[in-house]
Amino acid sequence: MSDGKKLNRRKFLAATGAATASIGLAGCGDGEETEETDEPEETSSDTEYEPPSSFPYGINETNVDEAQRVMEEAGYGPDNRYKLDWLQYQSGAWKEMANTIRARLESAYIDMSISDSDFGALLETTQSGNHEAYTLGWVADYPAAQNFLQLVDPENTIYDAESYTPNGETLFWSEDAEGDEEIRQYVIEQFDRIQNNPELTDEAQSIREEATINIERALWDAAALLPVYHTVDQLFWYDHLDYSPPGGMGPSRAKQNVSVNALEGDDVLSRTSGTFSSLDPIASGNTESGRKIMNMFDAPMNYVNGTTEVEPLIVEDYSVSEDLTEYEFTLKEGVEFHGDYGEVTAADVVYSFRRLVESDNSTNTYFPLSVLGIEHETDDDGNVVPGSTAVEATGDYTFTISLASPFGYALEVFAYSAFSVVPEGIVGDIEGHDGEMAWEEFSTSPVGCGPFVFESWQEGNGGEFTATAFADYHGETADFDIHEAIITDDNARYQYLNNENADVAGIPTPQYDPELATEESTTEDGQVRGSYGPLDNGKTVNMSSTPGINTYYIGFHMEKVPKAVRQAMAYVLTREDFVESVFKGRGEAAYHLVPKQVFPDGAEGYESNYQG
Repeated sequence: MSDGKKLNRRKFLAATGAATASIGLAGCGDGEETEETDEPEETSSDTEYEPPSSFPYGINETNVDEAQRVMEEAGYGPDNRYKLDWLQYQSGAWKEMANTIRARLESAYIDMSISDSDFGALLETTQSGNHEAYTLGWVADYPAAQNFLQLVDPENTIYDAESYTPNGETLFWSEDAEGDEEIRQYVIEQFDRIQNNPELTDEAQSIREEATINIERALWDAAALLPVYHTVDQLFWYDHLDYSPPGGMGPSRAKQNVSVNALEGDDVLSRTSGTFSSLDPIASGNTESGRKIMNMFDAPMNYVNGTTEVEPLIVEDYSVSEDLTEYEFTLKEGVEFHGDYGEVTAADVVYSFRRLVESDNSTNTYFPLSVLGIEHETDDDGNVVPGSTAVEATGDYTFTISLASPFGYALEVFAYSAFSVVPEGIVGDIEGHDGEMAWEEFSTSPVGCGPFVFESWQEGNGGEFTATAFADYHGETADFDIHEAIITDDNARYQYLNNENADVAGIPTPQYDPELATEESTTEDGQVRGSYGPLDNGKTVNMSSTPGINTYYIGFHMEKVPKAVRQAMAYVLTREDFVESVFKGRGEAAYHLVPKQVFPDGAEGYESNYQG
């Protein structure tokens, strides 16, 4: 398939589908039920390939003999060893795991070199194709299996294709990949079954679920990406803070005016933060910047305190067409921007969405284009034609959005921080707007309409971020300001909490002692509440452990790394051992890319599928 055909396919087949029908449009909107008139589009397989029915590498077994076998069958041996470059996060825990894997692979004729980098440099390296094996994680953008499976759709993993913007992972699973072409074609076909059946019907859901399981099993065989673990998000806070920990979508999807119920004896909420590079919603790509953007900006929709429940935020009403392609929104009146930028109107929304799609500063174009599939025109070079993005103001407070294909999770995606609204024309980075400030100024001194107003940002380790409560916020106002110390060293982060400089924070894995954790209760959605301590200061703090909708994994450049090498690593990867010994039990072994919360039939389906 040519690059041009791939672009055309992505333009008309937006990412759709989910593992459950209970999330998404069901139960939301104007109260009218969507008519189930369209028949699901079933597609037959062009390949005779059948994936394995259970996990083929041994569950928590160090199968060095099998690793040797597949390498020998591929022609490797003592005099013909493979040199593998491993690139990972800057993480002591990941490095410990990598060293163990390297020692095991030596007996399988693989010499593995280990290097690490920060998040931005790792992405730049892998997206340019200058990598072999790497570690990354994916946190749900919306709670559906589709959101994870897009990472391994072969056509969605090729980052050097001309006029094509992928939103998968950097596997480079092309026709030139090292491996079986029939597996590649099979995964493409199964992914199409998910995309082409977005309807909220039992039959369409059944097709999506079957295709999800088929992709997961084929992924075992290809060993293109090896899931390692699903994390548990842990937070710790002192008694003077009355706190409601965020749900499974994570802290970067929660607003502090909602999470914090009361803060005794202080009017500043103190936290720690990692480094980040931009506070512009269209250029945010990590949880640290996302958490700050969530507090300073508002999008049309919102996840309720980081749970999977989505609700209107700056809109008061909406309607959806029966075919799930046309969305009409009515804004709340009286929603104010920070400073002197006035009331939020539909024109501001159109400008904000256009920037997300059309601005050269946007690093999140795959959300409106590849995930939602918002209609647009492209020129001969594949660039979006200015002004063609199908977001239209139909009144001062009403606007419409048109999608090229049906998508059942649009409302959830509209809660993502990249869709936050900014004042019309504030930056002149799209056609028709000169801008009141340069992008560099806006990205470091932003203006939104969220519950907190930007105050200051000193970049890098040792810096700080501050924001003040917005008294004219349209929702629940906060009675405290925010201060976050930017600290990258694990021990320094722990000591900041230990010295009571942070009201709420995480504890880095090297400083975490599972023996100090006491579980006291569990909520309906699986969040564990309890206590932790004593800390070095002699005090015991509150603790929450929330199963995150995420997966951390090892990926490979498929055009460079032979299948035998990938399989050899799969044979020596003991997930349960690593979770317990390296990550100190703060997670769960991952045998699927799709987490349990959005896997077909939930945890039961997840377990039975890989255990056969």
